[in-house]
Amino acid sequence: MGSEIIIHQLLIFGVLIVVGAIGSYSGIITEKAKDFLSRFIIDITLPCLIFSTFARIDSNSQLLINGGLVFAFTFVNLFLAFVVGSASSKLQGLNKGNSTIHTLHTMFGNIVFLGYPLFDALFPGGIGIFYAAAYQLASNSVTFTYGIYRLSSGTNKSSFKRLMNINTIALLIGFGITAFKIPVPSFLIDALSGLGKATSPLSMVYIGALLMGIGIRKSVKHWSIYILSFVKLLLLPIAAGFLYMFIVKTFNLNMSREAFIVLVMEMAMPCQTIVVVMSRRYGGNYQLAAGNLFVTTILSILTLPAIYFFLNYLLG
Repeated sequence: MGSEIIIHQLLIFGVLIVVGAIGSYSGIITEKAKDFLSRFIIDITLPCLIFSTFARIDSNSQLLINGGLVFAFTFVNLFLAFVVGSASSKLQGLNKGNSTIHTLHTMFGNIVFLGYPLFDALFPGGIGIFYAAAYQLASNSVTFTYGIYRLSSGTNKSSFKRLMNINTIALLIGFGITAFKIPVPSFLIDALSGLGKATSPLSMVYIGALLMGIGIRKSVKHWSIYILSFVKLLLLPIAAGFLYMFIVKTFNLNMSREAFIVLVMEMAMPCQTIVVVMSRRYGGNYQLAAGNLFVTTILSILTLPAIYFFLNYLLG
C-alpha cells in the first residue's frame, strides 16, 4: 500500500514539475517569478503548513521521543554523508570548487520541496510532517552555518540572524505547541492550513521551472554527477538503513516505523535546491550544482520507491 502511495505521489509531482517547466519555457514563469515563488514557499506557505500541522497533531510522549531521535540522528546522517562525499571528491580528483559542491550535495537533500509533500502523503495526520520538521531543524543548523562557510570559501560566516529565519521560528513554535499542548483557535489553524496546503503543488512547479532554466545539456556532462547520484540515492540510504537497524536493536530504542522511514528516506532525497542558489550567489560552479539537482531529481522517481520498499523489507 505504501509503495502505491509513493508511486502515485511521485506521478503527481511529475505532472506538476512538467507544468512548471512549460511555464518557464513559455516565459510565463520568469527568473524574477522563480525567485518570488521560492521566497513565497519558504517564507509563507511552508511556515503556515508547519504551524497548522503541529497545532492539529495529538501529541504524546512517544511522538516527542521519536521526534528527538530523528533530530539527533540527522547529525549522524550529515556526518556520514560528509565523510563519504569528501572521500568521493578526493578519489575523483575534483578541484576545490567542485569538491565543495559534491560534498554539500551529498550531505543535503531536497527535504523541503520534495520531502514535506512526500511524507505528508505517506504518513497523513501530521506525523510525517512532524518528523520531517525535526529533520529540517537539525539540517538547517548545518546548512546555514557550515554550508555557507564552505560555499563562500570561508569568507562568509553564518550569523544567528540568518539561522533564526521565519521557517526556524515556525518550527520552534510548532514544537512548543505540540510539546506543551497549547490550544490554538480553530479559525487560525484553518486559515493557515489552507495556505499551507499550497506548499506541495507550488514546490513542484518551482522545481520544474528551475530545472528548465539551468542549461541542462551543459550541466549534465560532468561524470561526477552520476557517481553522486548512485552514492546519494542508493548507497548511503541503504547503508543508513542497516546502521540504524543495528543501533535500534542494540540499544533497544523504541523508535516508531514512521520515524525510522523518514530518517532514512530523508537521506535518499535528491540534491538540495538551495545549494544551487547559494553556489550561484557565492561564485561557485552552479552549473555542476544544477546538474546534480536535475539528474538526482529525475532518478529519484525510481530510487525513492526502491528505498521505501527496502525499508519495509528491513523492518519486516
